[in-house]
Amino acid sequence: MVGQEHITKILKNAVKTNNLSHAYLFVGSRGTGKTSAARILAKAVNCTKIKKDGNPCTKCKICKGIEGGHFLDLIEIDAASNRGIDQIRELKEKIEFSPTEGKYKVYIIDEVHMLTREAFNALLKTLEEPPEHVIFILATTEPHKLPSTILSRCQRYDFRLGTEEEIGGVVKKISRKEKIKVGKEALELIVQNAKGSYRDALSLLDVILSGQTEDPSEVTALEVRTILGIPDSTMVYYLLENLVNGDSVKALDLISELDSKGINLQQFVASVLEMLRDILIKKLRGTLKEEEYSFAYELTNRDVLHLINLFINAERNMKLASNQSLTLEMIIPSVEVSTHTQKEDEKEDMKKEKVVKSVAPKATTKKVEKVDKIVKKVVKKKSSSKLTFKVIDKSWKKIIDAIRPANGHLFAFLGSANLVELKDGKLKLEVPFLFHKERIESHKSQEAIRNIMNEFFGESCRIVCEVNEKVKKRRSVTPDVVLKNLPIIAKKKKVKKEKVEEKKPSINIEAIFEGV
Repeated sequence: MVGQEHITKILKNAVKTNNLSHAYLFVGSRGTGKTSAARILAKAVNCTKIKKDGNPCTKCKICKGIEGGHFLDLIEIDAASNRGIDQIRELKEKIEFSPTEGKYKVYIIDEVHMLTREAFNALLKTLEEPPEHVIFILATTEPHKLPSTILSRCQRYDFRLGTEEEIGGVVKKISRKEKIKVGKEALELIVQNAKGSYRDALSLLDVILSGQTEDPSEVTALEVRTILGIPDSTMVYYLLENLVNGDSVKALDLISELDSKGINLQQFVASVLEMLRDILIKKLRGTLKEEEYSFAYELTNRDVLHLINLFINAERNMKLASNQSLTLEMIIPSVEVSTHTQKEDEKEDMKKEKVVKSVAPKATTKKVEKVDKIVKKVVKKKSSSKLTFKVIDKSWKKIIDAIRPANGHLFAFLGSANLVELKDGKLKLEVPFLFHKERIESHKSQEAIRNIMNEFFGESCRIVCEVNEKVKKRRSVTPDVVLKNLPIIAKKKKVKKEKVEEKKPSINIEAIFEGV
């Protein structure tokens, strides 16, 4: 047994000390070794030459009989096809007879959750008062469907899915035994598609070997992709890139190409979800590199979650759809709506940034006039000085105030940050949250900060952030806290009511309640 040492250790000790239970429940996903473990346990409790560590000898008559499938005291029942009360009654009648060959009669009931309610009731009576010579081993993938009365009378063991290393090790071992060479990339594809199931990994290998036409002694990545219908990772990448960029024509062409090449679309969607999962994890950890997934670098965590939900729904719908390519094509407009909204927001922010970038005495809006005064005042003082941490620290409040009219979000994020140091042209900030770091370090935010700093000092620096949750503590929600963040509104003599109602609100809600 590979990867289930937490179970085999306990069972071997039970065999060695003859401290056996009359009923075991093996729980786990398909292909994790539940039935294999049940058969090995049946060998161990009946083996005539048991090893010191509790393992069966595999050489005695009983061990060979179980391996050959002709040991009379091992009865395997598939509950999926024998789920009624009549089958359980027949089982109860035969239980009373003593073992014919071994010490124990072992009943393995696979997929036990498929039994009917009446069958469970009949089985319960047997589990309550079992004969000493009988051991039940129940196996299931869905333990929540078992009655609590059954669960309470069994020793439960949970089988876990195999890791990539464990699955890969099993495939390597079998391939070496069969004198078959499996390439590194081919092995990775088999392991990835096994999804933690040892049996599925070996079944996939068998399918690939059966489908080979040229050299049966070597398995290549191309053969694995062709035989199993696995898409190339670049196709997954290009579809996501086109979706994010809003290029519906290219996305449609790619889906059409997948369909024409006979690519398994369900497999393709699974590969898309795997890539999105990798992107999300790296974003959450702050390790996503632009050169790795350039299309996703500027996406927010919420954007990635939106994509994941779309493809999860597509995966679910594909199982019932007669036209799977249509299910995949339906994702395109849903992503386009999100992307379009995002791009419109970016255009609006760029317009605001241009206002700050082109600050001049001719500006007409009162907010820009105020920024112009702040910038001119500081430039006069600092235009001839070298940019140092002390200079930035002294003017930091005025810098973020200058950013506020153009980008309220960035103002709020910078306002909650602490200046740390200026080193090698990089200004280091401490921020309380990861999403603050993502927004401040984004290309758009860096450009906005750079423009303001150039106006203040005649030069700028790059901003880098470090997450420190202790940077800023939460404040209590009071009118003073909220009012403090309200934007300064220029004094006006008289404002007509109807004009105020027509004008769109410019107050940034996140900035007002920032830190609350």
